[in-house]
Amino acid sequence: MNVNDHLPLIHFAGDVVKKAGTGLGPRLIEDYELLLFPDGTDSVYRVGDKAFALTEPSFIVTRPGELHSYEYDRHQPSRHLFIHFGFERNPSSLPDLDIMKPGGPSCITGGGELLVGMMKQILFLAYSKPERMQQRCGMLLLTLLHEIDGIVTDNPIAARMARIPPQLVRALEYMDKHLSEPLSVEALAQRSGWTHEHFSRSFVKHLGRTPREALIHKRIERACQLLLFEERSVKEAAYAVGFADENYFSRVFKSVKGITASEYRKKHSNPIYKDLVPVSDGDSLYPPNRILYNIQAD
Repeated sequence: MNVNDHLPLIHFAGDVVKKAGTGLGPRLIEDYELLLFPDGTDSVYRVGDKAFALTEPSFIVTRPGELHSYEYDRHQPSRHLFIHFGFERNPSSLPDLDIMKPGGPSCITGGGELLVGMMKQILFLAYSKPERMQQRCGMLLLTLLHEIDGIVTDNPIAARMARIPPQLVRALEYMDKHLSEPLSVEALAQRSGWTHEHFSRSFVKHLGRTPREALIHKRIERACQLLLFEERSVKEAAYAVGFADENYFSRVFKSVKGITASEYRKKHSNPIYKDLVPVSDGDSLYPPNRILYNIQAD
């Protein structure tokens, strides 16, 4: 069997901007449609008895036979990218994904720039290299469907991070750059442009911990790097990440890691780490300076 027979067959695709106040449907389609609203608007997607306000970047999945409609933002034009596709070449190759099943998730937010970029790349290739649409675009589309489904089924950190307001992102970046300095929640709130109360409440909502807890964890993680990557004493590592009291640092370290700083160094020290440079988390979705091994399930 040809490799293309396992890929979705793209019927047509487009990138359009609809006039304010217009709409589409109600309608039924005989194939699948993947649609992306790259910008948050006041548009609404309706499927069955459900309505989804598209106030943030969203992927929409419509399956064959689902009655649906769109009501576009009444105050501004609404852009969306869409792909109609099916698996009629080999129905058995339909991926076992929640978003492909009847009644599955219809509106998926999150995913960040990578998934948006994949959608745009599919349309670019369809335009610039139409002769390669079914192979290259089909492979990209299948991967994109798996990644969108992962947002729903795996609830990855990436999905949560993609929804963090820019005000909190600025505060997190400021933490990373100033861990060795005295930092207060008031100063971080001011940096974000929000009031102390709104900043703290939003921080907990989006990150699952208070600003003070996040700061402590960032400092401990940086201290871990210093202990493993540099020849620093526990006291020097404590001072380098903003702790003025070594005893307090030791208590906090053990409460976070479950072992003392000295025990941590002894347990995790490895000669290969000696050439690494301590760095901040930045915008990474995984800890920096980590080796990730291929772990096979039993």
